[in-house]
Formats: sequence, structure tokens, C-alpha cells
Amino acid sequence: MAIYFTVDLDTLAARCLYLDRIENTIGRRQVTTRIQTFHDELLHTRIPRAYPH
Repeated sequence: MAIYFTVDLDTLAARCLYLDRIENTIGRRQVTTRIQTFHDELLHTRIPRAYPH
């Protein structure tokens, strides 16, 4: 709950690197497709780890 009150939406949105790709989307499917395309174009991705790490 403490994190909920400390999140600044403008700062969080500025960190979203694919925001320009989802700007003109209409449906959920378009959003997920564009996010997946962005993810596939990344050169380096973090190695998935089991939670907790």
C-alpha cells in the first residue's frame, strides 16, 4: 500500500518506452500486439528468474 501512494504517474509514463506505439490503438489486441512487437525488437533482455530472486 505504501508504494501505491509514492508512485508518480507522470514519471512512470515517461519511463514507458513503447508509449508512442500504443498511442493510437483502439482495442486490447492492438495494444498487446504492439507491446509484443516492441519486446521482440529489443536487443538485450533480462534473463528470466524465478521469484523471489
